Amino acid sequence: MEKLSDEILVRIFSFLSARDICRCSKVCSGWYRLANDFHLWRKLFIESFDKFISDSSYYKNVFPTQWKELFIMRSNWLSGHCHVQSLHKKAITPEKTEPTKIVCLKISKCGGSVLASVNQDSKLVHLWSLIHKKSLHVVRCESVVGCVDFGNEGSQSLLAIGLYSNKFSIWDFHNGRIILSRKNITEVTRDQMESPRDTGLPPATAVCRVNLVDNKLATVTSQCVVKVWELDFNQPGRISCYCLHTLTTFKPRCSVLDIQLKNGENDVWSVSISHAAEVLENWNLIGFQTVRFQGHSLVEEDTGVNFKEESVDNEEAFLIAKFQTWMGPQKEQMGSRTSVSCLSISPCTKLVTSGQNDNTITLWDTATQSCRHTLFGHTGAVTCTDVDMHKVVSGSNDRTVKVWSLENGDCQLTLPGDHTSGVSSVTFNDHWVISGDSSGEIKVWDFAVNSLSVLQSLELPSQQSQAL
Repeated sequence: MEKLSDEILVRIFSFLSARDICRCSKVCSGWYRLANDFHLWRKLFIESFDKFISDSSYYKNVFPTQWKELFIMRSNWLSGHCHVQSLHKKAITPEKTEPTKIVCLKISKCGGSVLASVNQDSKLVHLWSLIHKKSLHVVRCESVVGCVDFGNEGSQSLLAIGLYSNKFSIWDFHNGRIILSRKNITEVTRDQMESPRDTGLPPATAVCRVNLVDNKLATVTSQCVVKVWELDFNQPGRISCYCLHTLTTFKPRCSVLDIQLKNGENDVWSVSISHAAEVLENWNLIGFQTVRFQGHSLVEEDTGVNFKEESVDNEEAFLIAKFQTWMGPQKEQMGSRTSVSCLSISPCTKLVTSGQNDNTITLWDTATQSCRHTLFGHTGAVTCTDVDMHKVVSGSNDRTVKVWSLENGDCQLTLPGDHTSGVSSVTFNDHWVISGDSSGEIKVWDFAVNSLSVLQSLELPSQQSQAL
């Protein structure tokens, strides 16, 4: 074996499993160096996980030294191997108020190392470093924050913030300030701006969901009024915007909803929304619809025909008619016999997950609008879900976070280290699963380095906050 060249040894190692390659690395320093050759780990990664990679450009962005780390991380996801470190919350002194429950968590889409968190009835957005497990910034807003969303590659330094005061704002990381603040609906009554009495629900015009993709922003109010905005980045340090489309369901107040923007071929965009509303006692209907558009024009989904007319009057008449029917009757109503607490649309928009108060999760096929799987395993009401192309992560009042397979609906793992109270929000990407609970605690599971930490609440320095 000593006379064999490095090329031949690497070729021999390529027929071994990952476990056997790791054993070979312990033989001597020479074998250790060869066992870490990136060609070996790239081959193992493609053989094991290529079916989970939906974007062909994924491989172009991987450095040679990353293949082994990526293989280990993906293996941890499938096997559930995590090293758990229990960190206790900071003691609450009489002068401090205990944090309220976490209602929104979002991980940055580019780089994926920044977390935004929002507490219930709070005017603050906390930004955290997931690498260093510490606070980066705190954004102070003029009213209660309803939702946040990070931009993607075309708007990666931006954070969209939806407010209860019928406004949305854009926060710029580079400048450390708000660069856009805009009313969402221009003409509203005072009653619409106020929260319904004794219900605990947000105002009718509260922006409760935002989705920022490239230069497009989608906003949704509590009454399911959807607006799509075009953002103009031409002026350095400033953003201007104008409304492309206003869509409405003409339905009663929705209890939960989710929205997703997608950029398709030939700059044809789509906006998809799923919503749930209680129509009878213990009976909830779930809806899902998609509208495709190109600029100011709507595009017929079946034929790809652009319906923009030469006459402005005709165009406006068509758009008004289209807006009133875009959430029209469905092929089959997706119904739940128990209260729906959360909804998530998959990135491919072919599936919607709903969490129910009867401890179950339902996977709905958006094409047939029928149930694909019902997931059993939680012992408390499912309060939050998040979904990607292949798995669902869910949180429950039973204080656990679980990972499920979209393919067969099986529970792949229950993350170790239960919360001390019911889980209220979850989010994840390839590296991390982050969950928040009703006591304001945030837990981070790091699948790259097998660690678990707890992010503590942060004192708000006056010079660190910004007013909208």
